[in-house]
Amino acid sequence: MEQATIDSISFLTRSETRVRLLERLREEGPATQRELRDDLDTSRSTVARALTAFQDRGWVRNTEDTYRLSPVGQQVIEATRRFAETVEAAESLAPFLRWFPTEQFDLDTAALSAATVVTPSEGDPYTPARTQTELLREAKRFRGLFPSIDLEGSKLVHDQITSGVLEAEIVVSPSVEETITAGEFAPLFREKLETGRLTVLEANDEPPFYLGIADGEIVQIGVEDDEGFPRALLEVTDERVREWAESAYEEYLEGATPLTVEAF
Repeated sequence: MEQATIDSISFLTRSETRVRLLERLREEGPATQRELRDDLDTSRSTVARALTAFQDRGWVRNTEDTYRLSPVGQQVIEATRRFAETVEAAESLAPFLRWFPTEQFDLDTAALSAATVVTPSEGDPYTPARTQTELLREAKRFRGLFPSIDLEGSKLVHDQITSGVLEAEIVVSPSVEETITAGEFAPLFREKLETGRLTVLEANDEPPFYLGIADGEIVQIGVEDDEGFPRALLEVTDERVREWAESAYEEYLEGATPLTVEAF
């Protein structure tokens, strides 16, 4: 990036008033200095200095004391808005990307711009897990990759499957296989498998994230910290992410070992 471009970006973005002035001219059209002062509720000198600087850069034009965006100014403010949206999206994704193994999986982060990211709340560190459970409550068809599992979600899925609402296929990690074939989990899974509406397979290794695909449309990706606590859950319907999710799921499905009712 050229220094002149960096200087222009710095000039505009270090002043909220400058950005708001360009946005005002873009959204509502030409205006006088007085109209701009009133609309932005700022001083005469601040508006006058900004408009003079804009004219020097060729971003606005002045005709009979009325200021309007030039074609260059139009492009500048539109690019600024896109940049702001990109920064906002990147910051919202930060809790997820911190724990997602991007070096191992070629997830297109640009496709995540419209994703919803759920993080632990102050009073409930398991908010991501509860959001995951809510998806299962609404789904009719589900495919999932589970590096960990909780009893609450398993009970919900049990009710959904045994009542004929949900059909599911899940691939679980070896550690999850040990969990669900014992204790309170075992009878729940036995009953679900007996309905024929659930398929459970054990993966060859430990998946580094949770992956859920509901009704062929909604994708959830959940990440945990090194101690197994949920850190973020991403939910998105973007087709590119869905295709990636299907491919990632198939990789774990291939070579996975089906678990029969007898295992429980």
